[in-house]
Amino acid sequence: MHTGRQERGRSRVPSMFRRSLPVFLLALLAVATPPDVGAQSTTQAHTMRMASLVPRNPLMVRLMARWNQQLGEATENRLRVRMYWGGSMGDERTVVRKMRIGDVDAASMTSAGLSLIYRPVLALQAPGIISTYRQVDAVREQIGPELKTAIEAEGFGLLGFGDSGRIRLFSTQPVRRPRDLRSMRPWVPRTDAIFGHFLSVVGATGIPLSIGEVFGGLRTRMIDVAPGTAIAVAGLQWFTSVDYCTEQSDGFLVGGMVVREGFLDQLTAEDRQALFDISAQNHQRTLRSARLADERAFAALQRHGITAIDISEHEDEWSEVARQTRQRMSGRVVPPALLQRVERVAAAAL
Repeated sequence: MHTGRQERGRSRVPSMFRRSLPVFLLALLAVATPPDVGAQSTTQAHTMRMASLVPRNPLMVRLMARWNQQLGEATENRLRVRMYWGGSMGDERTVVRKMRIGDVDAASMTSAGLSLIYRPVLALQAPGIISTYRQVDAVREQIGPELKTAIEAEGFGLLGFGDSGRIRLFSTQPVRRPRDLRSMRPWVPRTDAIFGHFLSVVGATGIPLSIGEVFGGLRTRMIDVAPGTAIAVAGLQWFTSVDYCTEQSDGFLVGGMVVREGFLDQLTAEDRQALFDISAQNHQRTLRSARLADERAFAALQRHGITAIDISEHEDEWSEVARQTRQRMSGRVVPPALLQRVERVAAAAL
């Protein structure tokens, strides 16, 4: 294992990860969104400034240019999108603030970012409820429309929800049961409103960092546990600093793309509809690609030397911690009635 660790620490990203990274980035965007691919001079033209945590890379730009072409054809070049890659506009909290004041027009975000606009979105990430993609789809189909309406009431248009893989715990030491986290230093995203409650129930102390600080935090052992999806761990190269992950997952990383209403109001009705229609047309393809990429990335991580730990022997302990975490979320993070509805829909979809 130590030899494998040294090789991972010095190696570049394996070819599989280079291939899967663009798909992970597409999933993180949640819906297909066109980048800025050149000047388009026309009357009444609008440029939508979109922020993303996704790092720029040539293949990603080529894939996304296809969407920009569709948008240009649909609007006769009246609408274009200028991408700000790699968190250059700041973290999700900063981006939401910039959208509210009109400095940014749109953003691709995780559920944590969306929760800064409408906090109850986090019902989609409540632990211990959703364990299959069938449940994800059922909850999104039945609960999604009202979340979309609530986000619109906050001054944003929602182009679509998405997901980008199963959430597992990646670590430097095996994590088999919740109490193992007490002697470790788990990463907690700065915008988190769920995992912190989970750790509090366990009796563990989390280390708050932005996503950009996780790679260095794992390297220096500031943190030694990080929740994430296989495609994220592969694409962001966290796999070079961890040796283990939980085989079972607890939920899925969901997100979406939002556009401020002030920008949409500048568009003609036809161009506004084209923006929503093109996003919807590519939504299912993006979901399928992301889910397949996560499965392949998880298998590749294991081939690369990461050991998957079967935690099913302690399933009752994990379920109890999840239940107590939901109790803490209920009324504090998510309205109790909404959380109960998500539970019922997910249970019916098993």
